[in-house]
Amino acid sequence: MQILSSVKKALELLDHFTVERPELSLAEISREVDAHKSSVFRVLTTLKAAGFLEKDSLSGKYRLGLKILDLAGRVWGRYDIRQIATPYMEELARETGEVIHLAVLDGSDIVYLEKKGQGQGQVLTVATRLGGRNPAYASSMGKILLADLSKSELKAIFGRGKLEKLTPNTIDEIPKLIEELARIREQGFALDNEETFPGIRCVGAPIRDAGGKVVAAVSVTVPAQRMDDKRVRELWRLVTNTARMISERVAASKMEA
Repeated sequence: MQILSSVKKALELLDHFTVERPELSLAEISREVDAHKSSVFRVLTTLKAAGFLEKDSLSGKYRLGLKILDLAGRVWGRYDIRQIATPYMEELARETGEVIHLAVLDGSDIVYLEKKGQGQGQVLTVATRLGGRNPAYASSMGKILLADLSKSELKAIFGRGKLEKLTPNTIDEIPKLIEELARIREQGFALDNEETFPGIRCVGAPIRDAGGKVVAAVSVTVPAQRMDDKRVRELWRLVTNTARMISERVAASKMEA
């Protein structure tokens, strides 16, 4: 596979703009990518001309341009599942009073497609956003999605190394993760026991297409202090029922198409 280094450099540069740091100066970018200012400036100028970046006239700093938003809109348009799942997620949010997420797998991460409900914990609003990512192995939705993969697919994603321990409860060994995924396949749902964020627990269930393949996952996210065993059982029934209804609608939409 032939990779154009100039294109790769430009794409990597865009990845340095984050929610926490939406604007960066030429000096900051040059330092982070470890490249000379003149070289970085040419890349920035090209991206700006194409609409992928904007430059603040007062601060002189760069930020992501509207072209990014345009492309993101085209990507969202591919995910009919988001439109299908939304009313079911809204109903689940009303019924539980908690935050509901929808996600798909992208490599070793989950990507959040939708989020409904307010919950009662401000951390839930801060921690996740549409288009955001988190390691799949440490979340209920991620483990649901990983559980549908073969051993060879899992090996291609994680190799044989250790996983980053995000909290004291994170599964950080591949063999233990494989065992966990086997249990999830058998029981049909997954738990996140404060494995990504301390103080946050989740119950996730699979959304399947007409062929039975897991194409997305939905979860209920709850502060740990409100998540005893009785609440887990209650939410497990609710979220798996919601996932089943979304799956049926996904399958029906393909037949209609």
